[in-house]
Amino acid sequence: MPARTLLLVEDDLDVRDTLQDLLEEEGFDVIPAANGKQAIDFLTLNKPQGADLVVLDLMMPMVSGWEVLERMSHDHKLAGIPVVVLSAAATEKPPGAHVFVRKPFSIDALVQAIESCLAGCGPKPRSN
Repeated sequence: MPARTLLLVEDDLDVRDTLQDLLEEEGFDVIPAANGKQAIDFLTLNKPQGADLVVLDLMMPMVSGWEVLERMSHDHKLAGIPVVVLSAAATEKPPGAHVFVRKPFSIDALVQAIESCLAGCGPKPRSN
């Protein structure tokens, strides 16, 4: 089975680098984005699906995770991409998210959430 591609959207460089390393060790291809604007730009330029799943922080400068969720929900080519939200600010799953993981979390909990979402959300096949 080919590696699944994750778009990791996290503004904290240390957290982003650590998560990228850990998720790559788990067999995922990880595309890092430092903020919501980079995430939207990547997703828009790589339609219909540049990532199998988005791992999204909510509290970010420029374009927040909430704004990313909203923009994705209004674009039919992006709306089907599963989103795992990471946040210490929210207490429940925001609209548009498939899974919510509260910070702080263990890498095992995050990997389990990602794998569960990929299995249960039925990611769309990539078109060539």
